[in-house]
Amino acid sequence: MKRLEGRVAIITGSGQGIGKAIALGMAREGAAVVIAEIGEANGLQVKSDVEGLGGKASAIPTDVSREDSVNAMVEQSIKEFGRVDILVNNAGIYPVSPIEEMAEELWDRVIGTNLTGTFLCSKAVVPAFLKQRAGRIINIASGRALQGAVEGAHYAASKAGIIGFTKALALEVAPYGVTVNAICPGVTDTAQPRGHRTEEELYAMAAKIPLGRIGQTEDLVGPAIFLASDAARFVTGQMVIVNGGAIMW
Repeated sequence: MKRLEGRVAIITGSGQGIGKAIALGMAREGAAVVIAEIGEANGLQVKSDVEGLGGKASAIPTDVSREDSVNAMVEQSIKEFGRVDILVNNAGIYPVSPIEEMAEELWDRVIGTNLTGTFLCSKAVVPAFLKQRAGRIINIASGRALQGAVEGAHYAASKAGIIGFTKALALEVAPYGVTVNAICPGVTDTAQPRGHRTEEELYAMAAKIPLGRIGQTEDLVGPAIFLASDAARFVTGQMVIVNGGAIMW
């Protein structure tokens, strides 16, 4: 039997990159997936990809920084599939900026998407999870939360906030059988790092990683499926660090 058979998973920011890989991976394990993605065209493409695998999917345009958009997405998900069992808070942005040049608007936009978005999506699904006395919340944090980031103070702060939020929410919902965990990827081969690093810089980073390469999106799929499955029913409030040994915590 597939590990997520019969379950419904919302994955935010799943039109590309890590979110897309997790959505496809969960679909392969039997979950119906909601592609909660701000880019409508990307969301529809991933929906098509899931259906090409024989899975069920819905693409719902969502701005995770807006509570009305998030609430509408969760309501539509429950209307379409009858329930929600898994939430993966993956949506995030990382526009680089040195601190002395960082506009307050940019700081607010990164915190609003990465951290407030995680809060809003979690808040929206928690009532259903408490009622059914089951649910899995998986927050995508980052190794930058533990180590900092040059020209990424806003990003590092948002991801560190996600780790603190994960632990606090895990304590609140544990009596109801709901688990909340975080995955901390290292540098991963997606459009985000490639947008502000050269190929040579990526090779240099890979050379410093004990396992000899930067991460691939598929490296995050197994940990996410584990945390969403019954195998992780006694795991909550934890960080799973997936970085090839770059940071050993």
